[in-house]
Amino acid sequence: MRPLGFCRNLADYRWQPQVITTTPECVYPSHQVDPKLGERVPASVQVMRVPYVDRLQQILQARDLFRGMVQKTVSPERGMKADAMSSPGNPGTTRGSLKDLLLDWTFAFPDRQCGWQMPAVRQAQSTVERDVPDVILATGGPWTSFLIGDTLAKHFNCPLVLDYRDPWNCNPYYSFSSDVLTRKSRTAEARVCQAASHVIANTEELRERLVAEYGNLRDRCTWIPNGFDREVLTPEQISPSPMDTSSTSLGYELCHFGTVYGKRTPRVLLQAVWELFQNGQLQPETIRLRFVGGWDTTDHDCERYAVDLEKQGFLRREPPISHAACLREMQRSSVLLVLQPDSPLQVPAKIYEYVATGRPLLLIGGEGATANLVARHALGISSVNEVTRIKALLIELATGKQKLLPPDVACVNRFDYRSLTKELAAVLDRVDREKKPR
Repeated sequence: MRPLGFCRNLADYRWQPQVITTTPECVYPSHQVDPKLGERVPASVQVMRVPYVDRLQQILQARDLFRGMVQKTVSPERGMKADAMSSPGNPGTTRGSLKDLLLDWTFAFPDRQCGWQMPAVRQAQSTVERDVPDVILATGGPWTSFLIGDTLAKHFNCPLVLDYRDPWNCNPYYSFSSDVLTRKSRTAEARVCQAASHVIANTEELRERLVAEYGNLRDRCTWIPNGFDREVLTPEQISPSPMDTSSTSLGYELCHFGTVYGKRTPRVLLQAVWELFQNGQLQPETIRLRFVGGWDTTDHDCERYAVDLEKQGFLRREPPISHAACLREMQRSSVLLVLQPDSPLQVPAKIYEYVATGRPLLLIGGEGATANLVARHALGISSVNEVTRIKALLIELATGKQKLLPPDVACVNRFDYRSLTKELAAVLDRVDREKKPR
């Protein structure tokens, strides 16, 4: 959404973007595709889609196929012995860790999109040769994009601007099991940051972390938040909300849109709701939950709480819907729920579309960049991801001691991509003026 928002508005500031990306079927792990988003790309923007092959995925599929063939001819006893001998947990062996190191080094460094690097570079060099870019803007992750951007900037002898949509090596969702690859990854990040004419972070906290890590970035590192595109929030997509959020007469429905996965899990929130119900302190008429999108958590306790709360009328789970439908449902929601625990440097991109709808936010994860954003712009209420703290907040909401009110319009407009793109264009103008031979 961030690159799309910039591409829709850059021409207004005398910059014409050309985009290098890949095809949806090449992305691993696979993501849900909304084809209507492509319709928002201006006709003047050239988009080069460069496919690539995930070699590691091919190897793993071939291995599984081979194992399936072998298991038909090997006795169960012999198969179990072979599994035991090859187990990475076998005492005294480093075979498993060495294998992982070699596979990651060869097929997953700096990430699983590394197979895209050479095809993208070759395509860009051959296609763009007659129309040399003034600036290369690389947005990541994936961090392979940064390596591609660095290569192309050197090839075309033009400035490189790095745009961090997430933290790289200080990212709780991104790590290597090998210390060797961790050091290699940090070295790669330091190298591209040193080569960049300018670095943009999408949160103030991430900017501060980058400057602390790479002190020479201080004068060439800024932050531009994610945002929303006001032009796509048309009356046809957004309907008036039937619920007055200043009143608890109809209760609050906490609505979450998007996939639940990994650390972004509602387990602690669900536990808090369940315990309050068990103690007779909460009823679904006052607080209820709605999740629209994928449910990919492997947390068994989370699933158990979800099932129990569904039976009691506290929770609804619904399948993914289109982006346009999401916007409509967000606007109709009583409260928009954000799950962002253990991510002090990151703000989920969808929070800005939450903001655009003018609905109040309830953030579970009351620390770091997201909590600071919510507090700084009076967008809603935050709670630390702890059962006791969440329970106290829910009781205050249920009893009316605390209310969730819509944010001020001026705070909302701060995140319109038209104004954010003006900030990006100022960076591009600066590096273009100051460009030096690489």
